[in-house]
Amino acid sequence: MVERTVAWSDALVGLSNCLRHPDREVRDALEHDPETLVELLERVGVEPDGPVSVSGRDLTEDYEALFGAFATPFAPPAASPYKEWYGDRNGLMGGPPASAMARRYEAIDATVPAAYPPDHVALQLEYASLLAEAGEWDELGAFVEADLDWIDAFAVLVEEAAAAAPLQRWCVEQLVATIERVREELDVSGPDHERIERMADRARTHAEG
Repeated sequence: MVERTVAWSDALVGLSNCLRHPDREVRDALEHDPETLVELLERVGVEPDGPVSVSGRDLTEDYEALFGAFATPFAPPAASPYKEWYGDRNGLMGGPPASAMARRYEAIDATVPAAYPPDHVALQLEYASLLAEAGEWDELGAFVEADLDWIDAFAVLVEEAAAAAPLQRWCVEQLVATIERVREELDVSGPDHERIERMADRARTHAEG
């Protein structure tokens, strides 16, 4: 049981780090020990290709181009643009998913970093890793099913985005495979094609410039 909790927690943290704002620590890890995330994912049954090389890449520029509207269309890396809002507002940041994540972080006395919206994919994955670490499998399953259901639509927008960003694209590919594996592991369902497309459409209103 301990091995299972550690394996899933480490894999989810590894993906969280892969999808956060690139900093020196991330670049150093990818340059000097690029197989680490691959090994973490393999422990939970994901079989990634790669990793991709980051040689010569400006990871911050790639991140901002793919996720931050430096190039359009882009792929918002937070849940709110993909999910239903109250009333008829859609496609915006800071919606109900952000409020829900802020409450979760407040409940565990954690601070949301100023550079991130509370429902940023990296923070959601970090929260999921805490549930795995604690062995809260039912809660993790519910969180994946209800709160990480937007990941499939996120991947659609990444596919459509203008930026090259090979590292971030690779990270999203591994994220999708990992979420599929979590769903299998915890016997929870993912969104059907129609729902994925509805979420992608909401986010496109924000992402196409």
